[in-house]
Amino acid sequence: MAVKPYIPTARDLPYSRTLKILDSLLNLLYPEVCLLCSEPVYRHRDCGICDNCWNRVVALKIIAARCVSCGLPFHSFSSDSEHLCGNCIQQMPPYDGARSFGYYADELGGLIQGLKFRNRRNLTGFLVSLLADAFFETWSREDFDLIVPVPLHKKRKRQRGYNQSELLAQSLALRLAIPQKRVLSRLRATPPQVGLSDSQRIENVRNAFHVDGRHPLAGKRVLLIDDVMTTGATAASAAKALLDGGAARVSVLTVARAEKH
Repeated sequence: MAVKPYIPTARDLPYSRTLKILDSLLNLLYPEVCLLCSEPVYRHRDCGICDNCWNRVVALKIIAARCVSCGLPFHSFSSDSEHLCGNCIQQMPPYDGARSFGYYADELGGLIQGLKFRNRRNLTGFLVSLLADAFFETWSREDFDLIVPVPLHKKRKRQRGYNQSELLAQSLALRLAIPQKRVLSRLRATPPQVGLSDSQRIENVRNAFHVDGRHPLAGKRVLLIDDVMTTGATAASAAKALLDGGAARVSVLTVARAEKH
């Protein structure tokens, strides 16, 4: 079995005495603390998250068996009993398979919210290392021709200043040496999915995406990137648009999976 590649983070880079002194001086003037617990951190190495919180993030990795299609974790089966979940048996999603690194909870949820809502773009590298970990558990670079981020509507992107999924896709594409393109656009500013029922989520994003005709997708194997997956309604709608645009296959990769309760 091939060894899974490791995507390094800032924590793995050499931390010279000069950088330590610089960080100490900067922290005297502009103290840097952990985004999650407010403990002091080294500005250049830690990028806003302390060692303890990072270890808790890594501990949220999904190790339970999961649905081979949508990636929903199962907790009542052994790790070698992956199969289809009830929802996928009733209706298979348009994407070929979905995987996530960990559970959208606690520290991992806090990091994603920091990137998404608090302009902490320096967290991208840490989150991409988690994406890469999940990627290499199922796929290899040779399985895909293109990486595509789930888009924000232009109004919401203008308000936020960036699309967190695009930042993740760009960074992952560089590390995997797979081309990344913004071939999808969002046709309307859909309300946030938080608090909606499953049926409302599906209706909310129905036909919400469109493929830019300037980027031919015929025969392309596409990896769709987003930050969080809950019911899979957004991923399914985006995947359908890519398939309608000519893609041969679409798989989905997210940092976290939000479990339904």
